[in-house]
Amino acid sequence: MTYLRQLVKKPVERLLSLVRKDPPSNCISWNHVELVSRDQSSQLRVPVTQITDLHPADVAEILSGLNQLDRDQVLDQMDIKQVADALEEVEPEFQANLLEHMPDEKIADVLEEMAPDEAADLLAGMDKERSEDLLALMAGEDAADVRSLLSYPDDTAGGIMTTEYVTVHPEMTATEAIQYLRENANEAETIFYVYVTGADGRLQGVFSLKRLILADPQAPVSSFMTRRAVTVQPYIGQDEVARMISKYDLLAIPVIDPQERLLGIVTSDDALDQIIPTAWKKRLPRIFH
Repeated sequence: MTYLRQLVKKPVERLLSLVRKDPPSNCISWNHVELVSRDQSSQLRVPVTQITDLHPADVAEILSGLNQLDRDQVLDQMDIKQVADALEEVEPEFQANLLEHMPDEKIADVLEEMAPDEAADLLAGMDKERSEDLLALMAGEDAADVRSLLSYPDDTAGGIMTTEYVTVHPEMTATEAIQYLRENANEAETIFYVYVTGADGRLQGVFSLKRLILADPQAPVSSFMTRRAVTVQPYIGQDEVARMISKYDLLAIPVIDPQERLLGIVTSDDALDQIIPTAWKKRLPRIFH
């Protein structure tokens, strides 16, 4: 912009000198003009506590418009869970920018709170050395889940799946399965579907929460599960995953290896990520929680 101003300034001054006229009194010389950026960030005008009490989607929107100083101030006063929730609501390319001035130990804690697939997406956008440093600071089990997701291409079922799902054994009764979910399903991304696996980890069936609730309390899971679950392999393309989810009207689809062991699940919102822009997808109802 400064270069363009100089291009305009010189011909105008030359023209005025030829006609021996001074600039009109109602004109301002370029020498006294300071350009104003059109993309200046907003400044914080309310207490930070009023922001952190908002919905994560609203917090993310506010953070994206703040200048770096105010942004760091807000993040510093948010707890780990709040930061993780807000990060999951912003565009992937902006996530790393939000964490730029945060200590590595805190970033690792935030990554542990995020869904494994979201954490993997964030780390995938960083350079390899930085990503490895942060993985080394994470808890062993969380780091292992994220590493497994990073091993698959981004646009495959394995690359977009999450390892946070719920499984039960086929010999459990409906009552035992409900009690198990109460005790163990807090970290699951979705429990609309419950997957049934054997001791070897092979997928044997699936059932919905509706079917579980309506089942006879003493009926074994094997008696009301759907045995022929629709599944995908980890290297199948994201477009095909979205097509299958749409074709079979699913909210999630299990990902299995060649031995039929359950590796993870792909939720419909993650499968649609390439079809629906991320900013729009984030505004869809959270039907999985």
